[in-house]
Amino acid sequence: ANSNLVTASEYDVQTTRTSVIVNVETAYFAYMQALQVARVDSEAVASAEQHLKQSKAFYSVGKVAETDVTNSEVTLANANVALITARNQVHIAKVTLENAIGVQPSGSYVVNDTFQIPVFTYSLDSAMSVTVAQRPELAAANARVEANNSLVDAAWAQNLPVVSASGAWTWSNFQPTPLYPRWSAGLTVTLPLFQGFAINAQVDQAQAARDAAQANLDVLKQSVALEVQQDYLSVKDAEDRIAATSKIVQQADENLFLAERQYAAGVGTYLEVTDAQVARSNAHITRIQALSDY
Repeated sequence: ANSNLVTASEYDVQTTRTSVIVNVETAYFAYMQALQVARVDSEAVASAEQHLKQSKAFYSVGKVAETDVTNSEVTLANANVALITARNQVHIAKVTLENAIGVQPSGSYVVNDTFQIPVFTYSLDSAMSVTVAQRPELAAANARVEANNSLVDAAWAQNLPVVSASGAWTWSNFQPTPLYPRWSAGLTVTLPLFQGFAINAQVDQAQAARDAAQANLDVLKQSVALEVQQDYLSVKDAEDRIAATSKIVQQADENLFLAERQYAAGVGTYLEVTDAQVARSNAHITRIQALSDY
């Protein structure tokens, strides 16, 4: 029982270690996401500033109405608000990452904020098989079940008689010499007496603890199986969104380019430019979210 409990504790250490690693990786990806979103919002501010200058120039020569200048100022203000929020999220994500790592760097540092897209080749059945074989919390729960089984056996063994043997060999005499050998041997059988059903109570208690450990294992298996299925579907969902958003980003970039050209040529409206800029930012942020989720 003790060896099984030691094994369970060792697996608990592995579980804690794995959780720390996952927390650090998740915080790192969140920081990467925040950095990329802030970059998109910064580009939106730069674009809005350029559009405001353009609108003022067009208004000064009577090419557009004053409302275009006003709309440009509103667009720039909104873009600045979004950028302020994004930069605040960067700071929060950075602090969260440092807390997950357990360090407080005194100087500045730069992280690689380019998402890598490793190919996920597991099938759901394969992922489930690997999980059952490698998740340390499952191994710890199994070890605790085995430990409680041993405690049940030990408690029930108190009902059995205890047989012990003893023996001795000595040399002795009342005179200095000679010495005569003497030996003795014995066999003892100890029978458990009635203890007011105390042994039965101990057996019942050990069995209840074993049943509780088995129930915890069963619940954990179901929880882990659900977690794996949900995560597997989430990975596939993010994978599909990455492919879909790639096309959306390309179309949004082209649409903004055309809207800006048409506005500069006097055949488009500033509203079209604003809508195209918002659509572009949303498309890029949606893709960033998909990459981070994956």
